[in-house]
Amino acid sequence: MGTWRPRAWAFVGCWMWILCALQHDIGAGSEQESTAPVSAGISEATASGMGQSATLAAVSLYPYGAKENDKEYVERSVDFNSPIFKPEIGFPFGKKLRDFLYFTDNGLIIFPALASDVFPYPSPPPGGFNGREKVPMVAVFWDNADFSKGVGTTFYQEFLTLNSAKHPLVRDVEAKIQRYLRTPYSAKWTLKITWEKAPAYSTQEPVGGTNTYQAVLTTDGLESYALRLYQEGSMQWDYTKLAATDVLVGYSSGDGLYRNDDLTRWPPAAKYRPDQFRGDGTDLRGLWLSRLESRVRVNYRTRCLDWVNMQHDPAVWNKDLPPCPCSLPRGALDHRYSRSSAGMADARVTMLFTSSPNQSGAGARCLYNSRNEFVDGWQERSWKHSRQASPSRDSELKMHDWCCHLAGSPQLCAKYSQKRPKVGCAGYRRSKQTTSSEEAEPSSGEGRD
Repeated sequence: MGTWRPRAWAFVGCWMWILCALQHDIGAGSEQESTAPVSAGISEATASGMGQSATLAAVSLYPYGAKENDKEYVERSVDFNSPIFKPEIGFPFGKKLRDFLYFTDNGLIIFPALASDVFPYPSPPPGGFNGREKVPMVAVFWDNADFSKGVGTTFYQEFLTLNSAKHPLVRDVEAKIQRYLRTPYSAKWTLKITWEKAPAYSTQEPVGGTNTYQAVLTTDGLESYALRLYQEGSMQWDYTKLAATDVLVGYSSGDGLYRNDDLTRWPPAAKYRPDQFRGDGTDLRGLWLSRLESRVRVNYRTRCLDWVNMQHDPAVWNKDLPPCPCSLPRGALDHRYSRSSAGMADARVTMLFTSSPNQSGAGARCLYNSRNEFVDGWQERSWKHSRQASPSRDSELKMHDWCCHLAGSPQLCAKYSQKRPKVGCAGYRRSKQTTSSEEAEPSSGEGRD
């Protein structure tokens, strides 16, 4: 790497001298080779106009467009928003799992509380993020764009890798996280977004040039990361013709975690050319890498989905399982069912389970409210687990709790029901062999091993 000489820049203003010093400190990077065929590749280029003559390694965008099976989305209006994305496992950001996200034409990714809370947010705050924002967002290159004149477009693609082979792009993203952050990582959901030839918005004379850049969001359900990639030579807005030069790069979680990238504090000649600078957390020009979650210790959605993906079709094991009694007193008189107070955290709910398994070792569980009315029931692959004395030992009940309560997702509870079919009381007939009401009266320890 060449030696930096500030005297060569004596003819420029004081701000440029400071800028050059910053570039010398931040731009120092080493040449890297691609780790996968689809890797965000590296090209050799010479930084010009920033007082540095040494060659720096530059990142290229991941392949994108129709040939990569990306979906294109654009509206020929001053502002537009993408469709809503709903990661099944959620996206950890700050202290919470986020259920929804979308991106805007203005280089912003937003995580609304509700799928209906969709707004364009055209211009960034002049002072950047302050940690008091209510809406979580990632600013990839947040400034007012305008696709209404027929120029520019956006592309996106989701990669679901919870239980499937991983696309080379996902493997490369994993490799970069492991390399730069020195942490093991295996992605379960990844989203690639590309803004191609995005034009700037102007109220008066046209702003020359367009910008082409990318963002990749990825999570394993507990950790989450954002990669921001700026294509070399393709960040070309003429900032001298902008009404304001407040472009923002960074993020805010909506619950206190935030960062404004150092680049956004520099003069416009620098902050509107992120492709010319070494990115935060990497050793490449044009590549920024950030970790987004701060306190997500358990994700019951991923636990539920991991379990669902390991289960066989119920048709293999649920033959000849009976329906539930329509009331608790009826069930108490039916020798095919046993009563238990074990395994239910809610004391207002009473549980019956089949007294013996079917030929495949499966059984059924029936729940009744405080008025002895039937409220729910489902088939279970492992009959013996429903008889465990402690809820922590009752694996069948634990999976129901994960998928239908703790995950907070009706969709996951529906997936649980695909593997543990619902049982109703329709068609129930009391067995000819019944138990007397005196025999049915439970003792304090009944139902426990």
